Amino acid sequence: MNTETILIVFVAFTGVAVLLQACVLFAIFISLRKTAQSAAQTAEDLKATVLPMVHSTRELVERISPQIITVSADLAELTASLKKETRGVSFSAAEIMQRVSRQTERLDEMLTNGLNAVDRAGAVVEATVAAPVRQVNGVLAAIKAVIETYRSDVPRRKSEPSNGQDGAGI
Repeated sequence: MNTETILIVFVAFTGVAVLLQACVLFAIFISLRKTAQSAAQTAEDLKATVLPMVHSTRELVERISPQIITVSADLAELTASLKKETRGVSFSAAEIMQRVSRQTERLDEMLTNGLNAVDRAGAVVEATVAAPVRQVNGVLAAIKAVIETYRSDVPRRKSEPSNGQDGAGI
């Protein structure tokens, strides 16, 4: 084979390779074009859907922002008022607790004094009544013992065991 034939074959292969490469690039171009059109269509659909929502949201925010400012100012004022009232209630509760504590102490003292007086009165009653009653009971017991002694004819004796055992063991 001569060099000219080899060169013609290489040029033919190169031409076929370039033609094949052009076909591949053309297919890539068509695919990218379809993808670009699809992306553009999706962007249009998204724009058609999102933009009205954005506009309505912006209008809503513009409409309610003065009301939000008013509400937040009112909330700040209400919070300050609640703090002030809470301090007042706390002070009043502390004052009430002090009064209750003082009254409880007074009541405790009164009850203690009353119970002590009752205890002293009981001691006085016991001393004035119980001691003479005990003495009368002692006198009555002595009289009863004397009467019992005179009533019985024979003085009682312990009987001694007849068999000489003391009765401790059987």
